[in-house]
Amino acid sequence: MSARFVFTVATGRCGQASFAELINRHVPNAYAAFEEPQVRPVLPGVLGDAERHFRRRFVETDELLGRGRVLQAFASGDDDYIERVARRRLGQIQRQIAGMGKSAFVDVSKFFARGLHIGYGRCTPKFGLVLLVRDPLKNMRSFLNRDKNFYKDNGPLDSARNQLCLDPARLEKGELYLWAWCELYLRFLAMREMPQVTHSAVIRTDDLTDNERMAGHLRALGLEFDSLTPVPAMNTNSESGRMPTRVTAEDVRTFDRFRERLPASAIDRIDYLKSYQPRATE
Repeated sequence: MSARFVFTVATGRCGQASFAELINRHVPNAYAAFEEPQVRPVLPGVLGDAERHFRRRFVETDELLGRGRVLQAFASGDDDYIERVARRRLGQIQRQIAGMGKSAFVDVSKFFARGLHIGYGRCTPKFGLVLLVRDPLKNMRSFLNRDKNFYKDNGPLDSARNQLCLDPARLEKGELYLWAWCELYLRFLAMREMPQVTHSAVIRTDDLTDNERMAGHLRALGLEFDSLTPVPAMNTNSESGRMPTRVTAEDVRTFDRFRERLPASAIDRIDYLKSYQPRATE
């Protein structure tokens, strides 16, 4: 019997680790993968660093994860390349869950909707779809506290394939992450209309600690589950020694400037923003 798939649309920094943990604890027939394939070196010390670099380049590649050349291929329209990557990854997944005795695979990754969704859409006849969405300002601040290269995980903002095209030269760094928040939300709405999508759910990060809401979401996705228990926040900035996520008054001003750049048509489509009132938490 072929596996059942559920894919997650996510910006990142929005509760993916907790969502994957909840699935693995409480949905017996499913395996949830958090941003796989991951590199897990077996060699110690400096040798492990060299092994990690080698494996990310040649084994558990950036492309199988959904970044690197996949981001470039999405922007340029090379869908055949993306399909080849997706087919290779799907083969790995099928073997993995068959070995685990599972019948469903839940992909919990910020990379799915950044390009791989094109390939999976071509070679997966049916699948479920989740939008995992966090308060946009908390999401932005969490990313800024990580101080990463935005373009390592995101394609160009002005690509004709985007749902929301903006000039990156006009945006501050925080606005780049607000663009990604809007773009991923709009991509979810577009993907939800695909004939392959049989089930869908919009899960807010705060829902992850609400058993009643999560039970409703899992039912909407057609996933059988046992009695739910709360899953704590995981993979937080504080855990890794970074600044905790606290929205500042300047962050609110950044959001207000960004919202003025959005076309009315985008705001009309994003239900979350219609009544959203940004607030500083410090």
